[in-house]
Amino acid sequence: MKHTIYWFSGTGNSLYAAKALAEAMGNTVLVPIAQGAPPEAAGGEGCKLGFVFPSYYGDLPRLVRAFAERLNILPGTDLFAVVTMGAFGQGSVKAMQQLLAAKGFPLRYGVGVRMNANYILAYDPALFGAKSERRVRTKLDKADAKLRQIAADIQSGKTQLKTSPITAQTLYKNVAALDAEFTVNDTCTHCGLCARLCPVDNIKLADGKPVWQHHCEHCVACISWCPAAAIDKGTDTAKRTRYRNPHIKVGELEHPQGAQNNAI
Repeated sequence: MKHTIYWFSGTGNSLYAAKALAEAMGNTVLVPIAQGAPPEAAGGEGCKLGFVFPSYYGDLPRLVRAFAERLNILPGTDLFAVVTMGAFGQGSVKAMQQLLAAKGFPLRYGVGVRMNANYILAYDPALFGAKSERRVRTKLDKADAKLRQIAADIQSGKTQLKTSPITAQTLYKNVAALDAEFTVNDTCTHCGLCARLCPVDNIKLADGKPVWQHHCEHCVACISWCPAAAIDKGTDTAKRTRYRNPHIKVGELEHPQGAQNNAI
């Protein structure tokens, strides 16, 4: 029986982690969460089913939460979660554990993996901004070792949950405000990549330029991957270096069709 990893990623860190786990585990299929929950039941006896996603202030991204709530899971499924994080993320493991428990399923294994910080909108870019190539490589080397150990743990059936209190349950309280300050300047090439990357169909194109629809997921994919660096949040990000996982190609993150089913 094939195992399954459902992943969500904006700048590529979580996809990188999901690919590393799938390769180490073997016989594992990768499914983007942005496609929406499948109509058929998932998992089953002897099947390992995992969720790989970024920590959003120690909580679940809304898209991940909605997906997991809708996902029909078969009895006997071995469930795990791996959270990529720049600073803190064990609260996200706790949130997934609580969500699955409410559905009647235990989360057997859940841990966080420190990756290169990618949240360009952070108030303190010294903590969360992109780092030098050397530091990026060093952090990824450490993540690689951690991911190999996680894969071995999952395969062996180890039980482990590293959790902490959820830190920001009100992150998405004012949804419309999340993208209200996003702007696009005249260097925009009208390529439409931002719209194809948006996991929740929050970007429409007008004369080739992005217009945000105010149900932003805050994955920062549009800002981080814009080839012209034409997208900013006000004046906060204009001089900040964009981070993208260097091992992920932008085409791996595009989901122009599935995103239409995920408008939140």
